[in-house]
Amino acid sequence: MKIETKQQYYEAMAAIESYLQKGFSNLSDAEDNHLHELSKAVEIWEMKEYPMPIKPDFKAILLHIMTIHHFNQSQLASELDISKSLFSEILSGRKAPNINIVKSVHDKFHIDGNILLDSL
Repeated sequence: MKIETKQQYYEAMAAIESYLQKGFSNLSDAEDNHLHELSKAVEIWEMKEYPMPIKPDFKAILLHIMTIHHFNQSQLASELDISKSLFSEILSGRKAPNINIVKSVHDKFHIDGNILLDSL
C-alpha cells in the first residue's frame, strides 16, 4: 500500500482511527494486518510530507527566540539575565552557555529541556 495524496492520507487515518476505536483485542487477523499496512504507509507519507527539522544548535534556538519575540541581542541578554558581551560570545561560538543560561531559556521561553541539552 502506498499513499500518494492528502485524500488517501486522510482516508488511511480514518481507517486507523476506526480500528483503534474497535480495540486491538477485537480485531480479526485481516484487520490487524490491514492496520499494520496502513500504519506503515502513513509513516512513510508523513516522513516525506512532514520531515522532522534538523537538530538545532543553541545559537539557532536563541536566534529563533529573538525572531519570535522581536528581541534584539541586548533585549534577549537582559531577559536571560546575562551580560551583552557574554550573549554576543555565545552567539559567535566563542563561549558555550552554562547550565544557568540553558535553564533560563527553558524557564522563560518554555523550550523543551531535551532539545536544549541536545543543542549543546
